[in-house]
Amino acid sequence: MKKLILIQNDYPGTGKSTLALCFHRYLQQFGVPHQLLSLTEDEAAEASGAISLDVGSLTPDAFFEHVDASPLSILDISTGLGEFFNKFYQGSEMEKILSDAGVAVSVVLPVTADRESFDSVIEAAEVYSDNAEYLIAHLVTSCYDEDDKVWDSSYAARVMDMFEAVELHIPEILFHLELSTQHMSLAEALHDDDAEENLGKEFTKWNRRVMGQVDSARQYLFGDAFRPTVMPKPEKTVRKSRLRQAA
Repeated sequence: MKKLILIQNDYPGTGKSTLALCFHRYLQQFGVPHQLLSLTEDEAAEASGAISLDVGSLTPDAFFEHVDASPLSILDISTGLGEFFNKFYQGSEMEKILSDAGVAVSVVLPVTADRESFDSVIEAAEVYSDNAEYLIAHLVTSCYDEDDKVWDSSYAARVMDMFEAVELHIPEILFHLELSTQHMSLAEALHDDDAEENLGKEFTKWNRRVMGQVDSARQYLFGDAFRPTVMPKPEKTVRKSRLRQAA
């Protein structure tokens, strides 16, 4: 069975694109055939290596053709386009089209400690109901306990409990200086095989924690579409980052 993973939340700064690239990086390590898609109003997706789907020309046939082209598709729905995609999905009866074609759907909803980021969770539950699996990805902005208290007391959390949603915790990025020094964006770092060597221990720690979180939900996220063709390379021992060497 093929798999479509939708990553959406119209609240800005929840880490949708970062999460999509982390899934992409994880699957690449195992050589799993997949594609990264991005629903946008411009060509910005090309910089992240994703195939850009233009919201202005999206049709049910074109969308299905993209999804059908790979056993596993990750779609990053850009901020502000969540409502559009929800209407498109319902209006074109995409649920039935995908189900008839043997495509299972997972909806990944990244949230922060800001309660406004929970609104899209409720909206997604109304659109996909029990015809999808759900995963909540917490973008940690302070500490786990503080973030969890805000989420656990919310109506959105109760709704996701009914759907037995899985939760991931994506650690805060603490290597902005290293990215700046290397003149590298996070998207470029996640595409770079030598990022751990170039960016040093903070990136290494962050990357390993993220990959561990993804690995813990591997079966739930990717299902039968997870078919590795290679084993991950042994982790590199980072002696010194280039940043430290330069210093």
